[in-house]
Amino acid sequence: MNKNVAGILSAAAVLTMLAGCTAYDRTKDQFTQPVVKDIKKGMTRQQVQQIAGRPSSEVSMVHARGTCQTYILGQRDGKTETYFVALDDTGRVLNSGYQTCAEYDTDPQAPKQ
Repeated sequence: MNKNVAGILSAAAVLTMLAGCTAYDRTKDQFTQPVVKDIKKGMTRQQVQQIAGRPSSEVSMVHARGTCQTYILGQRDGKTETYFVALDDTGRVLNSGYQTCAEYDTDPQAPKQ
């Protein structure tokens, strides 16, 4: 029984360290990427564009009113890392984060997979 507990604790420690690597990697963005470090809820579309420049894409959201902008932060582990900025129908920032617009704009009533 003690071996099982030790194994579970070891696995938990490894997973925690791996999760910390991702968080630490993204911490760098907080200091180097204007779209990550300077964009705040409530800002206008114009303020976002002045700080972060033009987005890579902008789409109308399906499950919320407004638009969603995608910014490309770079490449990480062979994948393009994106950051979204969601704007309400008045052009003010609702939310932002490390997702694609499609991942962010989901149906809140849909069953979880």
